[in-house]
Amino acid sequence: MVSRFAVRQTLIAVLAALFVAHTNAQRDEAEREKFERVADIFAAMGARDGAHMADLGSGDGFYTLRLAKAVGPSGVAYAIDIDQKALDKLRERAKADQIENIEVILGEAADPKLPAGQLDAVLIRNAYHEMPEYKSVLAGVHAGLKPGGLLVIVEALHDNIREKTREQQVKEHEIAPEIVEEELREAGFEILTREELFTKFTRPPPGGFWMIRARK
Repeated sequence: MVSRFAVRQTLIAVLAALFVAHTNAQRDEAEREKFERVADIFAAMGARDGAHMADLGSGDGFYTLRLAKAVGPSGVAYAIDIDQKALDKLRERAKADQIENIEVILGEAADPKLPAGQLDAVLIRNAYHEMPEYKSVLAGVHAGLKPGGLLVIVEALHDNIREKTREQQVKEHEIAPEIVEEELREAGFEILTREELFTKFTRPPPGGFWMIRARK
């Protein structure tokens, strides 16, 4: 028969393990936040109190949760993804953090289903290369933005695949900024800035994440 003391000690050990796991997760996310320059991305989007902004390709909400805080209780952060499980996890995280200004949207491959003409900015981070129906997606983003609204795209590229075709780059889960620039112009966007090495890769081969800021 298991004693109450043994049960209590087991419970303490489990709680301690959960606390350590939570602390480590917070530390990992804080390091990711710094390395990925989240604050600079939000600055490029013009994040501010009361703004309506979207995280397209949100996954389980790393950027969405932070964006919701950046726009404040009077603003709205839209999380859009085609993965229902990822969105369910995002909802759980938002509930745990008591963040209530997030709107979750289950999009489609060719339609992000953004609210028409309501967005101040849209972020696509490391997800644009995963969108085979990018022309339709960009059309949806353009329709969702207010006049003068911003689109910020951050993607990865190693130097040694820059000269490959779009299809070859996408197979490597990367894409060159000059390709995206042309696609944005064709979709009716004005290119404002392009930062080639927004963040550098820490391991060879050389390369990094670039960032493009465009306006409707």
